[in-house]
Amino acid sequence: MGGVSRMGERGVGPHGLSEPADAQVPVPEAGKPSGNPGRLGRAALSLIVSDAVLQGARYLLILYLGYQSLSLLGSFLMGAAAGSLIGVAADFGISQHWLRLGGAVPSLSKGTFLRAMRGKVLLSLFGMLLVAAPAGLGWWTLATPSAMVLGMTLMVSQSLGETCDAVGLSAHRYGAVSRFRWFLAMGGYLAPVAWGGLLGQAPALGGVVAVLVMAAIGGLVIVCAYLVAIASTLPVGDKGGAGYREVLWQSRWLGLNQLAIVVDVRAPLIILGLMLGETAVGLYGLVQRTTAVVELAWASISRLLITSYSELGADNQVAEVEVRVWRAARLTGLITTTLAACVWLAVAVIVGNTTLSSDAILALSLLKVGSLAIVLSSLKRPFVSGLIAIYQERAVCRVNVLSALAGLVLVPVCIVSFNLWGPVVAWLALEAAACALLMSLFVSVTRTAQANQESPLARRAAL
Repeated sequence: MGGVSRMGERGVGPHGLSEPADAQVPVPEAGKPSGNPGRLGRAALSLIVSDAVLQGARYLLILYLGYQSLSLLGSFLMGAAAGSLIGVAADFGISQHWLRLGGAVPSLSKGTFLRAMRGKVLLSLFGMLLVAAPAGLGWWTLATPSAMVLGMTLMVSQSLGETCDAVGLSAHRYGAVSRFRWFLAMGGYLAPVAWGGLLGQAPALGGVVAVLVMAAIGGLVIVCAYLVAIASTLPVGDKGGAGYREVLWQSRWLGLNQLAIVVDVRAPLIILGLMLGETAVGLYGLVQRTTAVVELAWASISRLLITSYSELGADNQVAEVEVRVWRAARLTGLITTTLAACVWLAVAVIVGNTTLSSDAILALSLLKVGSLAIVLSSLKRPFVSGLIAIYQERAVCRVNVLSALAGLVLVPVCIVSFNLWGPVVAWLALEAAACALLMSLFVSVTRTAQANQESPLARRAAL
């Protein structure tokens, strides 16, 4: 793992290619960090609010589908899980790589951006065809195959939008990022759900599928407009830009890390569907997406943390990165623990004063345990952001790959042992182990880096 002394080895050339840092990374003036952290601080509130609104709109769609039919929600969530895997495989860390490099390197060129996006779109379409073909040919029986396909489409378009988000944040286009999130929340989620609400309980659930069609089309149109808007802000560059494969190679460790995370989160839904059916996926998925509202909101903050920490890391201010990471971790722990306590209290009040079905009681019980897993998942994010910002993605990757592989074994075993409780038990155990490993890694890496920085000064003092 080698400490953080390697964090300045690479810069990014005019077209996104890795080049020696001493030739590419500008040297900041004494005492002045690179980038524009003050502007990020002023824009942080609007970015967090816009992302919270977008996540809330997505959650409202999940609630609407669950209210109409748990089996339809299960089909949609299985498609969304597959779409997440396709999206992260096509992106393979590109978004996070571009986000990390903002403020300390030359601008990304339009050619590199467009070629990378073209590669992502083509690979995503190929992946969707591979997943949808068995359902279309009748090899994979689903209650609502159209809901599965639309779930994939929504998640793939979300992946493309997140790449535009990364470029916008890296280029300090905070207003454009906030506006896109508002447009997507309104046009891609709230408007279709509102239209579906006017229909009421649609016969044969045809109206629900129509809501998903509207959401998918609206999301694709808005993301395409966002892509054009972001591309228009980028410099043309002297050459055509780096190709998709070249950009993938630069971000390979981040990509493997992101793929491991998505497998860890989404694979249990697919495994559960294959073992217990789509209704079980709908019930567990509803609980998972409820807890994920907090986690996704914290993921938005994590993107801002990577941007801020990277500007410090580019100036070798590892001690300041360490201080900020621990400050963010303490705040995260306080907020998420308070929210989890509120969830437990609310569930106790609801169960004690309301007559509920057995499915509702089971869902609320799952929600209580799931809230504990979210505390741990959110707590590890500042440490992940800090490690990535100082170019220790290999260490993060190893932890997440180990967690994903363990989950692929542990989830089926826990489902056999605990039925629907199985994924939740596995989730809690894996998050606790990953959180402990990442915290210890961060402490070890930052101490090594600071020792390496102090040793030349000590030698010069001795002379």
